[in-house]
Amino acid sequence: MTTEELERELEMLAAPRATDQRLRHAVRAQLREQMLASPRPRSRSWRGFGWAAAAAAAIAAAVVAVGWPGASGGPSSADAAILRHALLAISSPANAIVHVKEIGVVDGTPVGVEWWQQTSPPHALRMIKGPIGRQVEAANDGTTSYVYDAATNTVTKTPASSAPALVDPIAGVRAQLARGGARVAGTATIDGATLYKIELATGVIGYFRTTDYRPMYLDNPQRGGGVVRTRVATYEELPLGSDNAKLLSIAAQHPGARVTTRSAPTK
Repeated sequence: MTTEELERELEMLAAPRATDQRLRHAVRAQLREQMLASPRPRSRSWRGFGWAAAAAAAIAAAVVAVGWPGASGGPSSADAAILRHALLAISSPANAIVHVKEIGVVDGTPVGVEWWQQTSPPHALRMIKGPIGRQVEAANDGTTSYVYDAATNTVTKTPASSAPALVDPIAGVRAQLARGGARVAGTATIDGATLYKIELATGVIGYFRTTDYRPMYLDNPQRGGGVVRTRVATYEELPLGSDNAKLLSIAAQHPGARVTTRSAPTK
């Protein structure tokens, strides 16, 4: 069995099933019988399969230890699988371009942010954000910053003081899922769609699709006690190629714009 085949098998095993509870009881009963049984001489004909028996026993023990339904110290296997799949769905691969678009309302004003960013250094970034109708577009390729003025169709270039940091609206969600600081709180229906509701230790609540586990909404608690809900309109990973690389460039997106250059600000 190849590594890829093994990973596919493990993913299938981790998927939630209605038979999980029955399987847990069966595994524990079998282990209990094996521990209580008196040792017997091993038949010579089974020696060639000793590694398989040992592997099966190790897997069964590990399954019970990490927490099947009813086990203490962690989520149920179904919830653990949901959290694992949600983490995989928002883990940005290396050498790719992540495209994210979020829409929300802040103090009654519709706002949005959309960006494309390279996941490997120098983390080149192009971002469009702000109130709808008055958004600002900017970019940074690691050495130069760019700002586009739609009113004058002008791109202003400035030497960048540093490469951009890897921007991720759900970096906190990813960190909480990776640390185990998350809890599946059932499902919720939003705009007619049934979504997994995942509560994080930070107070943020994420709503994920039940099909591909992609994030759809984020509820962010505010200092004043309110909650701002943003809709994740787009979340995708694009291969880093010449065509997609143009998504990172303001000049490529506005080829007819006038270009001006500014010197770096003095310290």
